Amino acid sequence: MSRPTFLNTKGDRNADRGIVETDELVERYISIYSARFKWSGLPDGCPPDFIERMMFLYGGVSAKKVRGLGVCIMGAVPSALSIYGTPARWMPVGILASTEGNAVNESIWKDSDTPVLYDYMPMHERVRPYLEIQRKALNALGCNLIGLTNPVIIECVPGSELNGKVIKNNLGAGDVFIPVIDRGAMNAEVLDLKATDHTANLTGVIHDTDNTIMDIMSVRSSMEKASGISVEEATASEEQITNGMDQDYRKRLEWATNTNAILGTQFKVEPNYAPDGSDRETDSGTEETDSGTEE
Repeated sequence: MSRPTFLNTKGDRNADRGIVETDELVERYISIYSARFKWSGLPDGCPPDFIERMMFLYGGVSAKKVRGLGVCIMGAVPSALSIYGTPARWMPVGILASTEGNAVNESIWKDSDTPVLYDYMPMHERVRPYLEIQRKALNALGCNLIGLTNPVIIECVPGSELNGKVIKNNLGAGDVFIPVIDRGAMNAEVLDLKATDHTANLTGVIHDTDNTIMDIMSVRSSMEKASGISVEEATASEEQITNGMDQDYRKRLEWATNTNAILGTQFKVEPNYAPDGSDRETDSGTEETDSGTEE
């Protein structure tokens, strides 16, 4: 049964108040994170960005054969760890479809020992502190803008009528409204709220948190300041992004190769772009570099 129209969810109430929740900011970064690598050869019906979305939200992805469905890719959390802290066995996580009461249920929820693409801590948890700061800055920015939009309030007896009218005059096709208050109306006093413009500081906080999150994800931020950065700072930032992307790519390449060998799949991964600007051709088991080809 659909929800009655007179019931408002928490999200509806927050939207009415103009409040920004942290989860509302997450989707933008999931989309950016998911676009870093291009996957192909996935099972039928699996979205191209599914692996990266699971990595962002849960920090682990694996694949196994499910009764009645064939090979399925799903988010993974460790059920047993190796001596190096990597998953020796794993359980599925983030499954949205209902499997209760059918033959798929037992097969899909059983733990497995197939290779896991694992990142120790989900990207969502790494960036959450900065998302919280960004959320608070956005909400404070909204309050500041309201204060600047309504710089004064009127002080009078609550419930009293000001006996006001509005005169409309069409001057040059532009409507001008002039408020007029009756002389015999209740006395009212205009109070100046003395609103201060903090938008520059707040937008600066938003940009800084965005830059930090992008750095953590090894992505160049579109909000990164171009001026006032030394050559050393630019070089260090470039190296950080390049190293991070290369490390993430090699993890994915190794997982695709091992999974293909065990399950007979044809998973392939390649970066959507090379941070250093060079062309890079990849396969599930081959990488071309400046120094040659590695199998």
